[in-house]
Amino acid sequence: MGLPAASAVTALLLPVSLLAPPSPAGAEAFTPGVAGADEEHIATGVDLVSGPVPAGGPGNGGDQYANLLTVDLTEDTAVQHVDGGSLTSPATVPEMAAAAEAPEGSTVVAAVNGGFFDIGATQAPIGAGMRDGHTLASPDEGFTNALVIDDDGTGSVRDVAFEGTVSLPSGDLGLDALNTSTVPADGLGLYTSDWGEHPREHVVHEPEVAPEEAVEGSGEQAPASEPVAEAVVSDGTVDRVTDTPGSGPIGADEQVIVARGSSAEPVAALSEGDRVGIEHALTADGTEPRTVLSGRHVLVRDGDPVPVDDDSRAPRTAVGFSEDGTDLYVVTTDGRNPAAAGSTLTEVAELLAGAGADQALELDGGGSSTLPVREPGGVRPELRNRPGDEPREVPDGLVVTAPEGSAQTSGLWMRTALEPRPQHGAPAPYQEDPRRVFTGMHRSLAATGHDEAFGPSGPGAPETPDDRTGELELSAPDGHGDGSRYVAGRPGPVTVTGTADTLQDTVDLEVLPSPDTLRTEPEHLGMASADDTASFVLTGVTATGETAPIEPVDAEVETDPDLAEVTAHGDGRFEVRARTEEGTGTVTVTAGGVSTEVPVSVGTRTSPVATFDDAQDWTAGSTRGRAEARPETGRAGPGLALAYDFTRDIRTRDASAFPPEPLALDRQAFAFTVGVRGDGNGARLMLSLTDEHGVGHALEGPALDWKGWRDVRFEVPDAAGHPLTLSRAYLLEQDPSRTYTGEVVLDGIHAETTPEALPGG
Repeated sequence: MGLPAASAVTALLLPVSLLAPPSPAGAEAFTPGVAGADEEHIATGVDLVSGPVPAGGPGNGGDQYANLLTVDLTEDTAVQHVDGGSLTSPATVPEMAAAAEAPEGSTVVAAVNGGFFDIGATQAPIGAGMRDGHTLASPDEGFTNALVIDDDGTGSVRDVAFEGTVSLPSGDLGLDALNTSTVPADGLGLYTSDWGEHPREHVVHEPEVAPEEAVEGSGEQAPASEPVAEAVVSDGTVDRVTDTPGSGPIGADEQVIVARGSSAEPVAALSEGDRVGIEHALTADGTEPRTVLSGRHVLVRDGDPVPVDDDSRAPRTAVGFSEDGTDLYVVTTDGRNPAAAGSTLTEVAELLAGAGADQALELDGGGSSTLPVREPGGVRPELRNRPGDEPREVPDGLVVTAPEGSAQTSGLWMRTALEPRPQHGAPAPYQEDPRRVFTGMHRSLAATGHDEAFGPSGPGAPETPDDRTGELELSAPDGHGDGSRYVAGRPGPVTVTGTADTLQDTVDLEVLPSPDTLRTEPEHLGMASADDTASFVLTGVTATGETAPIEPVDAEVETDPDLAEVTAHGDGRFEVRARTEEGTGTVTVTAGGVSTEVPVSVGTRTSPVATFDDAQDWTAGSTRGRAEARPETGRAGPGLALAYDFTRDIRTRDASAFPPEPLALDRQAFAFTVGVRGDGNGARLMLSLTDEHGVGHALEGPALDWKGWRDVRFEVPDAAGHPLTLSRAYLLEQDPSRTYTGEVVLDGIHAETTPEALPGG
């Protein structure tokens, strides 16, 4: 990739070289260049560095993959708080970025998810929020650490505090919360139009378990209900008072007071027409900032990582600031996918400290971790991190805006065309680093024109990127160009120059000696019936263990035409389409003088996974509920009863049945079938699987809204690596308005599999 002035290069290289912390295993830190970090200038003052990072030690699931976004807050860039339309109307971060309004003359170039939230219930943030000096929400207990941007545009990580007063005719009351997911016991909460339409009864919810409805043996008694009162205030005057919180939109001129316990009596005593005064403030170290977004753990303080007692691996998001607050750092790490298990919070803290952050804060991770960033010359932010699933809907986040350019093409961004980290749902599997190529083989390149602000340019701007791939003329000290493909010469590093009209850029590649062996991902293919498809990618391995992807143009494929046909695609994959209802064989792939065989199976057989002969050894567990598992008679043999109590909470609840040991399959599975006696309550049946990469998959079945026996079928996602292991069957309730108890019975779990066991199975 071409770089501008030397000073800009130095500024960009510094955080990259520091991005990988020293590893106890002595792993080499990743640096810019061949098989290291990708560097992109996103906009004036905004840069992105992405690449593999050695993880903290052996046996940790492999390397991490990190994205580091740096924003110079002195370059007319801005950071804005965004949401999905209200605090209880979640949206994906790309959707928020698309809907955000940038300042005049600026455009949205990046976005990131916000902090933790009340997932599965109100969906509201669990923490403070402020947009352009307007307070959106107060912090929940334990979530007072926040990203803070002051009026001068500088940022920091600070502790925020909320205080307020509600003045009633009977006297003043302290205001405990603003637009929070829960009103504290005996507390007073305020809800405004920023809250949205979510039922406010959920913020004062108490479990109500009648003894006759409790799961047998639970010993639960119905808790005493506490008084609740709600007063709707419009322009400082009480409109109405009720003992049940309402729902629906809150008017821009309305404020809703919700009181619990001892605070309910003075609110319930209000009458229509009473005057009520409400004051509140959100402060950081005693001052009112411009932007606030709460997180959880402080990860860096005074330039040093802060120890966090959490060694779990997951996709992560965190933000930090330089000591003077003029540089913003955003880090995301991949996880829950075949190429990356995820990062620990300690590793993320080390990444941020190494990048130059003086202070840093953890934001929500896991499925919430989302970082869309515009490519050079791109028309909109594109998802850069890979958290293992589609972007999750979240309540809030941040967008980064930067000045627009002239849309006149002034530069070229050239890169390899293969995407080694495909987005969720893409047909191509993960691939090796395409910046390595074998001698004599091709590497496809792509090029996009951009303006002086690295934004979209050309006749289609700003809606269409200026694609210059078809115009590329390539040259290099060794090897040669073949249209937009580079044909590699002798082994060693090489800089390939691409020219399109008067524009020019370079790509650094590493040429490897001819491969010694080949391997495919996946190593075997199974298809259920004729016209089904499966795809693989090809990797070469040198005698010393170095790897590179091999493009279809450099490979020859042979297979039985009566079994399947193979089609090559530009994304590097070979698509195999079945041509028979049942059969087995191989696809032989040859490249660089060596070959490998990919076993192919077409057809299915039904394999028992669980027959519940051992039902007495299955156990039960529940999140925010209660569950019990016991043997029960099935339709024609043993079954397993799963009793549950979903009255204890309104957030997402589950009731799980666990086998004595996880149930491992020895062959590829296309689907699972479960016999189930529904109870008509509507809980959703789920299966939890782990694939060969250690990636979890939750297979979603129907809501059990019927009574009696049915067979339920679960499709296995195409991206799953085989063989699979079944760890539990469970019932899921995500609707906060539904609380109930019940019991279902399972009488067998079967899998539709390939006829033959997998190699090594």
